[in-house]
Amino acid sequence: MAATLKNLLGEELVQYNQSDDKQFQIETNKLDGKNLAFYFSAHWCPPCRQFTPILANAYKNINNEIKSKLDIIFISWDENSQGFDEYLKEMAWKALPFSDRDRAKELGDKFEIQSIPRLIVLSSSFEIITTNGIEEISIGSEEALIKWSEGKSLCWSREAKENEYVWENGICSSCYMKPLIGSRYKCINKQCQINLCKSCLTKIKHEHPLVEYLIPNQKYTLEQIISSIPDLLPSNNAGNILMKAIFENDIKPASTNRSRCIPFCGLRIPRKKKAVTPIVKSMGFYFSAHWCPPCQEFTPMLAEFYKETREKYQSFDIVFLSFDQDEDSFNTYRSQMPWPAVPFNLTDIFAEYFKLQGLPSLIVVSSDGQILSRKGCEDVEQHGIKALQTWSRAEKLTPPPPDQYKWTHFACDGCGIKPIVGEKYSCLTCQNYDLCSACAKKGHEHELKLQLQPNDDDHQSK
Repeated sequence: MAATLKNLLGEELVQYNQSDDKQFQIETNKLDGKNLAFYFSAHWCPPCRQFTPILANAYKNINNEIKSKLDIIFISWDENSQGFDEYLKEMAWKALPFSDRDRAKELGDKFEIQSIPRLIVLSSSFEIITTNGIEEISIGSEEALIKWSEGKSLCWSREAKENEYVWENGICSSCYMKPLIGSRYKCINKQCQINLCKSCLTKIKHEHPLVEYLIPNQKYTLEQIISSIPDLLPSNNAGNILMKAIFENDIKPASTNRSRCIPFCGLRIPRKKKAVTPIVKSMGFYFSAHWCPPCQEFTPMLAEFYKETREKYQSFDIVFLSFDQDEDSFNTYRSQMPWPAVPFNLTDIFAEYFKLQGLPSLIVVSSDGQILSRKGCEDVEQHGIKALQTWSRAEKLTPPPPDQYKWTHFACDGCGIKPIVGEKYSCLTCQNYDLCSACAKKGHEHELKLQLQPNDDDHQSK
């Protein structure tokens, strides 16, 4: 075993001694019998510099018994010894000497390291415990280190039962099931990142309210979809509007009741228990972000069409779901919008349900839960205000004929016309080379391919 360990790490490792501000050498064979976590990182890498203190804090909090079973080895991808030496001072664990660059590269190749930081955990017999050490430390901190010392991964899962949904990227914050299987719940508090499986929901009393994720591919009515939102944020920053108020109070159309309630779902609900008469026939879920240039370009156009439509029709509405990087950006951006917003931390519930692919994205749903469009942004660019008026009747748009279709974001590399209208051809050899039908007829040195007009199926993840 010692020979195998030396083959991986060489004869000696180094470690920083804070008391005398020096590095000292350690024989590799002193790690015999321990589980090992190989930490691929570099001083020049911002994500590494952000993660290292998190790992250091977790390592500091485990006791010596755990450390006797588990060791972390820093494998440097630094560009020079100065960066390595400075970075090692932040670490309480051992490192492969910077001079052993060939071995560091071999280890990177062996474990297929394409990007950093990465944390690969091995048992004492060199079997992989987990390749997702970064994620496990991020969600479990020292609990992950304890599990690794026992030769186990922090995350686990089970076989899905019939009709149970598998959340491939979902993790239970309590039992660490990944992928999370079955019903999934999220805390609505913006400071809390709790996700729970159904089993943990029954065992744990969480301090904040929880909402259940919508199951992708399962059809819900519009009322069921928006009931996942506990409250909405009006565009004028006047405070939260409780979702339950929309359903419990006598909500009238926005034009006659603006002072009492934000014009969101427009459900007219009498105070006495009677059948609900939906005013809104469809709703657009607008996924966007302040940092996204295409979003910044599209939002003003959508806002103008929205305001014009709402003057005549109360049967279509929009709600903003943010992918902004911080709440200040979110609040700044939503102040430019005439429609309400979902609270900052709840976007992922809807992104998962609609299988979002990119930004900006406008997904339009009728009151009975039918998807009227997954490519609402493109529909607005193609049809203008007609798109919103059509959705207000809970109807799908009729695709334009091929000779009238506008390839909004494409210019012809032959004549320069933008957008290309009608047939669009792409070169199979040249990168990002497109031609309109007239220029394609003139010929090109390489083979051209006619691009098919996109449809809703092209905007849904498989």
